[in-house]
Amino acid sequence: MQAVFGMFDERIKEINLYFDAIKELDNIKVNDVSKNKYFNKEFIKILKANTLIMIYNLVESTVMGSIQEVYDKLKSEDITYAIARKEIKDIWFSYKFNQVYDQLAHFNSYKEKALEIVNSILLGETIELDKKATSISGNIDAQKIRNLCSEHGITFKVDKSCHGGMVLETVKNKRNELAHGTLSFAECGRDYTIGELESIKSETITFLSGFLNGVKKYYDEKGYKIRD
Repeated sequence: MQAVFGMFDERIKEINLYFDAIKELDNIKVNDVSKNKYFNKEFIKILKANTLIMIYNLVESTVMGSIQEVYDKLKSEDITYAIARKEIKDIWFSYKFNQVYDQLAHFNSYKEKALEIVNSILLGETIELDKKATSISGNIDAQKIRNLCSEHGITFKVDKSCHGGMVLETVKNKRNELAHGTLSFAECGRDYTIGELESIKSETITFLSGFLNGVKKYYDEKGYKIRD
């Protein structure tokens, strides 16, 4: 899990550096405008909107990176179907069966996949999963994170200061509007002060910190295995 925590810290440093630059530009006095060719109120709006994309990327990389760490641990410890907890068994079974949909599905396809699954269980093969095994394919918010944790048997505490992670839905929605072109960067940035964006950043980081601690506990205590 050290790699995920390291990446999390690095992404936060990037975002904080970006905020510092925006605040410096935004604080330029009118008489000093000529000294900085990038000073422009419209440009400031664009920069502010981009913070929401950076924050969303922090959310997605943290969540998917953490789950992938768990999946890598399953492989490195040779976790088989017999000793995996029920939630992991269900995820693996669905993951394997859904692979049929990548083919021209017909009776023989399902039959072959069923035999493959049965043989894998009987032979005690190691469970192998990747990000396709999760129910998340983008559009991550607090509820999707809770659902993901529930599906894996992971528990985590949400600090009261982040209000249940409500801001993650705002971040997700704004990111989608910007990515799909339904909202311009200047229009988006116009709706937020730098102080409001810093609050969004802070609450998001607090929520993700709780999530990371929950996954680490699950990882360290081998929560993916059947209890002895």
